Amino acid sequence: MTKILVVLKSIYRLLESMCKVAETDTLPVAIDVNQLMTRMAVIAKLGISERTYNRWVKNGILAPIKMGNKHFYREEDLKDAVRRSINKGLI
Repeated sequence: MTKILVVLKSIYRLLESMCKVAETDTLPVAIDVNQLMTRMAVIAKLGISERTYNRWVKNGILAPIKMGNKHFYREEDLKDAVRRSINKGLI
C-alpha cells in the first residue's frame, strides 16, 4: 500500500510541474494595454458593421486578443490581418 502511495505522489508531482510549465508557455508577450484597440474602435476604423466584424472573427480574418469576453487588437496586428486578407482576395 505504501508503495502505491509513493508512486501516486511522484505522479502527482510530475503532473503538477507539467501544469506549471504549460501555464508559463501560454502566457502572451508583454502587451502595452494602453495601445490596444477595442472591438468598437476596430469596427469604426475599418468602416464595417458588427455583423461583418463577427463574421471576420469567426472566419479567422481577424484574430483578437481575448481578455475574458472582450476583444482587443494591436494596431500592427490589425494592419497585418487586413493586408493578408487583401492579398488572398478575401476583402
